[in-house]
Amino acid sequence: MTRAKGLKIEGRRGFLALGFAVLGLPLAATAGAPTKPASKSTAKPAPQRARLPRRLAADFHSHIDTRLPHLRAPFEAAARDTGLSWRVLAALGYQESRWRPAAVSPRGAQGVMMLMPRTAKKMGVNNVFAADENILGGARYLAYMKERIPKRIRDPDRTWMAMAAYNIGIGHLEDARILAQQQKLNPDLWSDVKKVLPLLALPEYYESAKLGYARGGMPVAFVGRVRGYYDILLRTEAAGPPRLTAGLSVR
Repeated sequence: MTRAKGLKIEGRRGFLALGFAVLGLPLAATAGAPTKPASKSTAKPAPQRARLPRRLAADFHSHIDTRLPHLRAPFEAAARDTGLSWRVLAALGYQESRWRPAAVSPRGAQGVMMLMPRTAKKMGVNNVFAADENILGGARYLAYMKERIPKRIRDPDRTWMAMAAYNIGIGHLEDARILAQQQKLNPDLWSDVKKVLPLLALPEYYESAKLGYARGGMPVAFVGRVRGYYDILLRTEAAGPPRLTAGLSVR
């Protein structure tokens, strides 16, 4: 949907460097295809806790106390409407706007969930600066993206892929999944798809992609930040007792 906040990147190589920095890989790895393709994954790796820079984590903890109490009810209402986790929605909203209902991006995205005008209209949002409407619209858009992910993909991979599509579009995500398969990776695992998303910024890869060039490092960073905020919400006492089960659902 929008650029990852707080990031200043110049040029295609800069976006590529961002993606591989998130993955902990050297930029040299982007020069071409892997020298030795990895075998297709058959089992999901053990989940790892996402990490945030110390300053971001400190700000987030502060805003849990000062901003989240005013928005928690709308997040919970949107969760009931869509079946998504309110903590996932809250983490997404924080990444998009830092929980500021009046936020506006340089590209014209608006509100807590940074909805573009066309998306807001499609999701039934009349007043984009009304937090409850905006949050519900963003939740419905994320649920819409999740419905477009192949049914065989299970959570949490399904949710993180939907989150990437929320940021970059479902078409570019599908291009990355196809590329993952070509690289002998598992296109149904987010851990594998995020390895190849940054490659969509390189001509040797995007020229054969259906939708062409994409700043593939941005959704990798975007999802990583959302996961970091989500993990904090799960752990912090200020967010209340966890009510989530496997699958990132409130049900």
